[in-house]
Amino acid sequence: MNRFLVRRVIQIVPQLAILLVLSFALVHLTPGETGVLDLESADAQNIAALREMLGLDRPLHEQFADWAVRLVRLDFGVSFIDGQPVMDKILERLPPTLLLTGTALALSIMLAIPLGLISALRRNTPIDYGLTLFAFIGISVPAFWAAILAIITFGVLIPVLPIQGMRTVGAPVASDVLDVAKHLILPAGILGLEGTAALTRYVRSSMIESLVEDYIRTARSKGLRERVIVVRHAMKNALLPAVTILGLRLPMLVGGAVLIEAVFAWPGIGRLGLEAVLRRDYPVVMGLVVFTGVLTILGNLLADVAYGFLDPRIKQEA
Repeated sequence: MNRFLVRRVIQIVPQLAILLVLSFALVHLTPGETGVLDLESADAQNIAALREMLGLDRPLHEQFADWAVRLVRLDFGVSFIDGQPVMDKILERLPPTLLLTGTALALSIMLAIPLGLISALRRNTPIDYGLTLFAFIGISVPAFWAAILAIITFGVLIPVLPIQGMRTVGAPVASDVLDVAKHLILPAGILGLEGTAALTRYVRSSMIESLVEDYIRTARSKGLRERVIVVRHAMKNALLPAVTILGLRLPMLVGGAVLIEAVFAWPGIGRLGLEAVLRRDYPVVMGLVVFTGVLTILGNLLADVAYGFLDPRIKQEA
């Protein structure tokens, strides 16, 4: 297991290096100036002075070298827009995003696993067809469109749920937890919809494959009850692919949270990233790229390690 883990960790280094180089180049080569410089009233002399102060007049490779050196010290720099440290801005917005994505991931797990198992055990029945239709709709419908429909339905036509922000302005502190929970229902539900649908299909397919394996037929020939066969034997192997999917879901949720946070005005890092991109706040954009990149790589690593722990054959092949 140690050798398996070491190999996976070593593979992270070139992946992260390529990610940082490409992201830095793409961000800085994008047409247009940062929001600080994009002022119609500013003259050329002031713009040149600002570019020199921000270091934007230097060659790109020198800018990257300085940024990489600071990154090693976990110094992400300061925002071009308000001068606040990038790390502080990210940490300030991180808890709402973790709450949103964590809730969406938990909903996906709690719903997808039983739905996938039911669909597999009731294969080619109306229940299976209905769950398959739900899965295809969940995978196909864009998250932002589903979010807009949810806002129109539950915020306008049937106004029973809040549709913006994380808290109600002026709400008493005693009801803060309940208030946040109500605000969380729509964004977390929409964000978890696609994950629930995709994971349901994976669990269904894996369960169907497990039910036709030789060891399942052997267990049935020995007279074991179907419930014992499903729970103790088939389910364990059927859920192995789901481990990989869950490892990849977290970074996907963070990426999907950008649109969801924008639509529902949720104060997380997704909304922070969108604002930084629109204003070309390079330090904040790169800080978020590093954060999401590391999260994606760690998600892959955790999925590989968990899969290798559950299935020793993976470690031997690696």
